[in-house]
Amino acid sequence: MSNKSIALQSAEYKLLLTGFTEWLQLLNYSPLSIPVYATALKDFLQYQEQNNKPSIEQLHAPDAQAFILQLQDKTGQRTGRPLSHKHINKYIQALLLFSKYIRQTGRSVIGLSLQRLEEATTKPVWLTTTEIQKLYDVTAQTILGIRDKAMLAVYYGCGLRLNEGACLELQDIDSTKKVLHVRKGKGYKERFVPVAEKNFEAIKLYLDHARPQLLQQVRTTAFFIDANRGRPMQKQSLYVRVKQLAKKAKIKKKVGTHTLRHSIATHLLQSGMKLERIQQFLGHGDLDSTQIYTHLLNDAT
Repeated sequence: MSNKSIALQSAEYKLLLTGFTEWLQLLNYSPLSIPVYATALKDFLQYQEQNNKPSIEQLHAPDAQAFILQLQDKTGQRTGRPLSHKHINKYIQALLLFSKYIRQTGRSVIGLSLQRLEEATTKPVWLTTTEIQKLYDVTAQTILGIRDKAMLAVYYGCGLRLNEGACLELQDIDSTKKVLHVRKGKGYKERFVPVAEKNFEAIKLYLDHARPQLLQQVRTTAFFIDANRGRPMQKQSLYVRVKQLAKKAKIKKKVGTHTLRHSIATHLLQSGMKLERIQQFLGHGDLDSTQIYTHLLNDAT
């Protein structure tokens, strides 16, 4: 990213950057993503200034492509290596959003057409049903053990992402329909996730017996409660707890909450569930993201 000490010179561009940032906020983009996109746009606007184009009226579609091409020729200040495709794709995504912003707000009719670069992908790790059973087997017959089973029910049984599970609240558990209401999914998308009977029993046992004891004097609607302070569990604590279970179960693979998500998706596919239903279950924005599990199965056979 750019050196933050370098300021834009064009007053028009400064207003444009502010407007773009506020637009992203209105669209409920993640507070973590907004600064990344804003910084990337700032870099592009500085590039335009350096090329004597300090006004939106001087913007042309090829400018964006030229900016991306010069990024591909750059090397990282710390690594000395070319910028990764993943890094450059953040710029591409920012410019595509900027293109949408200027057209929607009437600032320009120019459309910036850019193609994302292919990123090097690593195949996700998943556990066999035997390994999943080992995780359940090492949960203790204690208050924390009951909470551990509820965590496995949420992250494996329901396939939630780490943040989705951390953001669960009491009102998100529909005991009548036996579904979880995921209100804060990726991209702020909501979905309802069905809970299998065995997983629902684990969740209910936690709610009825373990959670009240963990709460102490704290009043909160958070689903997962910290053992020491009676407060909502943070994402890192949930992640670490899953890793501790995997270590206790002597599973050699690198295990985290997302491993459980990959595992349930793979097992559902093995059981014959259609990709479209798995896509809905996981909350994937497109089917391409779900297709990875067919490759996992092919590699395993």
